[in-house]
Amino acid sequence: MLTLMCTKCHEEFEAKGQEYRCRNCGEIGTFEYKIDYESLGKVNFTGGFSFWRYRSLLPRVKNYVSLHEGGTPLYRAERLARYLKVSQLYLKDETRNPTNSFRDRAAALIVSNMLDLGYTAAVCASNGNMGAALAA
Repeated sequence: MLTLMCTKCHEEFEAKGQEYRCRNCGEIGTFEYKIDYESLGKVNFTGGFSFWRYRSLLPRVKNYVSLHEGGTPLYRAERLARYLKVSQLYLKDETRNPTNSFRDRAAALIVSNMLDLGYTAAVCASNGNMGAALAA
């Protein structure tokens, strides 16, 4: 279960669809995700190596929309690690996502939620990656 906590009154409740206001005090957009770290280790990730593999940690959606975002590779950066004097360094290649951006993951979740709520169109003010990801 994904739990939200209001940062004003500290009321906790299960995340269901769109939440813009606290159900207790009415405060707008002041939520923190509460994570049960003990049960997190017991989560069974199923499915292909993609964003939706981790759906048990995400807000619930019924209609999964996907262009196979996520599952992007990690590359070991040994020379850069030595230069930065760190023992290990990995670089995540987000250009392997459908629109070459990490925003593809959020767009998949947003569009999936929109479909669950019955919306058929969206408007996004963006001059960059999120606009491209939502348009895809």
